[in-house]
Amino acid sequence: MTPKIRELLGLRGIGAASRRAARKLDFIGIGAQKTGTTTLHQLLALHPQIEMYRRKELHWFEKDDRFGPDHRPLSGDYDDLHRHFYFDRQITGEITPVYIYWRHAVERIQAYNPDIRIFVLLRSPVRRAYSQWGHYVRKSRRPKFRNLHIGPFQKRLRREMKAMGRNPDYQNVRRSHIGRSLYAEQIRRVKALFPPEQLLFVKSEEFFADQLGVTDQVCRFLGVAPLSEFARPAPIHDNVGVVPPIGLEDWNAAYQYLSADIDAVERELGWDCSDWRQPPASAVGENPEKARRI
Repeated sequence: MTPKIRELLGLRGIGAASRRAARKLDFIGIGAQKTGTTTLHQLLALHPQIEMYRRKELHWFEKDDRFGPDHRPLSGDYDDLHRHFYFDRQITGEITPVYIYWRHAVERIQAYNPDIRIFVLLRSPVRRAYSQWGHYVRKSRRPKFRNLHIGPFQKRLRREMKAMGRNPDYQNVRRSHIGRSLYAEQIRRVKALFPPEQLLFVKSEEFFADQLGVTDQVCRFLGVAPLSEFARPAPIHDNVGVVPPIGLEDWNAAYQYLSADIDAVERELGWDCSDWRQPPASAVGENPEKARRI
């Protein structure tokens, strides 16, 4: 029996077509990449009142060839989006971290459902950039991605900054270590489209320190009971030890491009981001007096 037949015969498949026609996604996590969104997806998927996209990262709203200039699908409907969901729980949603970075993705989400709730995880931009680089270094070692050439971290940063200097509209999913870490403009774009009560910005460092507590915060924001009322899962540790700690030179190289944006994030969100200005122990241990600080 094929998975499709099992779905059609299963209880979740009964009435799914009519629900897909009548409902829309209630929430989307839109970013940022390498900030803990995979772990948050896994935790929200444990919640009996929440339906999550089964694989995380649907990547539906950043496909430019799918949309017209009015930010609506050229097909005229959202059937291709809704077919990925049963809509059989209290709320339904997904997490695709590139949405906050990819120009027009958030506009398309707003055109789809102006009442949707949006949450965003934001991590130290320097660490986020380095973690993204490490992600693609690991990926390039797989036979499937042998043509994915990833150079040294600082060289990648310099190339990206040159590309951004030549083209103010530069975007690239893989070559975006700095671009994806420039949060302030992305935050302003989201805030311009949605009212404050539909937005939740969370510091990744707080999520890493208290996964269940922050997940409960997200659940309350989404209008469902805290996950802790149903389950108390052990902390999830993804990618532990797979990326070498960032060194001082790499930290300084990224920080010089991102320090002003950290100031802007503090103004936009009212956060204290002093921890984002502190090099990690792996970098400070090399030569503390050479670490860039504000």
